[in-house]
Amino acid sequence: MTNRLYLADPRLLAFDARVVAARNHGEHPALVLDRSAFYPEGGGQPADRGTLRIGGAAVRVLDVQEVE
Repeated sequence: MTNRLYLADPRLLAFDARVVAARNHGEHPALVLDRSAFYPEGGGQPADRGTLRIGGAAVRVLDVQEVE
């Protein structure tokens, strides 16, 4: 379960997290984080966008989904 940092601080712009899984969501690569400040798509609100820094590489976040 991902700790939803955006619930405590919706203005949070930077955070540390661990990748707990890498998989596909439909035809797209996806990462599961242990904690996240990225707000997921839902209720008509678009998902947050941004960048993750993983091992020195910048990975663009193009979509955020909450999947049970």
